[in-house]
Amino acid sequence: GYYWVKIAVLTGATSFLGLNLLKELLKQGYMVHALVRKESLSRNRLPQNEHLKIINGSMDEMESIVKAVNYADVFIHFAWDGTGYQGRICREIQQRNVDYSMRALKVADSLGCTQFVFSGSQAEYGKTIESISENTICNPVSEYGRAKLEFSCLAEEYCKNKKLNFIHMRIFSVFGAGDRFDTLVCSCVDKFNHGEVMHLGSCKQQWNYLYIDDFVNIVINLIEKQCKNGIYNIASSDTRVLREFVEEIYDLSNQTGTYIFGEYAKNPEGSPELRPDISKLIECIGDVEFTPFRQGIMRITEVICNEGA
Repeated sequence: GYYWVKIAVLTGATSFLGLNLLKELLKQGYMVHALVRKESLSRNRLPQNEHLKIINGSMDEMESIVKAVNYADVFIHFAWDGTGYQGRICREIQQRNVDYSMRALKVADSLGCTQFVFSGSQAEYGKTIESISENTICNPVSEYGRAKLEFSCLAEEYCKNKKLNFIHMRIFSVFGAGDRFDTLVCSCVDKFNHGEVMHLGSCKQQWNYLYIDDFVNIVINLIEKQCKNGIYNIASSDTRVLREFVEEIYDLSNQTGTYIFGEYAKNPEGSPELRPDISKLIECIGDVEFTPFRQGIMRITEVICNEGA
């Protein structure tokens, strides 16, 4: 039988990934302590729930968690500053993230957690053309990718002789309603349905999209199946040329807008090829029934077109 984790600490709870995971944790009967900045504009998005306890504090007040929580089973660390273009290329911001994350790890240890789940990124791999497994050599291009990788190495070392299991998720491309509006998927859905033109890069690289509900399901499984520590690629089984995804979004729209493929897209990681190998993940959590890309797009379209952005 499963060992049901009951008490979770979550940072980054108001983010796209964090908020969706939070709602599912509550649904599954977890008690969740979420660290949230007092001045966060997204606080009002947090659900009202007697099993949700909000700890006021930013990442540099990580230790305030210890005062608020006596014990926890799992610590899920999603908070990370500087995820936009400027932040990703800033060494200073990214170095601070590494320090905050190490503090979070020590807090998890002092609370008696048996698992620390971290949101790493495919940016840690850098540019590769072949299929990417967890053993692929990492050569990150951006400061963002370098910092995620640096923390991973420090955390692995720290957890060596501890009862704390370090689960490092290398997340590829998650999409869904409620994501930042400037993502490729949300921008395409919006513009194609509202008579606007979407200017894109060449979109000739291989890409992979994972629907938000599937992402949440994977994280819950990693926790509940007590997966052994280490790195896991978090992606779907749907890898194809990025253009095909764009064309599929267009086919599902009312086609009042259009798109133009260009030559260059400004991105601190350049144009990586995303061909994730997820066999290690599947081996641990079992088969996943992935939501088809079109189904995810239809749900986003509903939200953007019926409820407004």
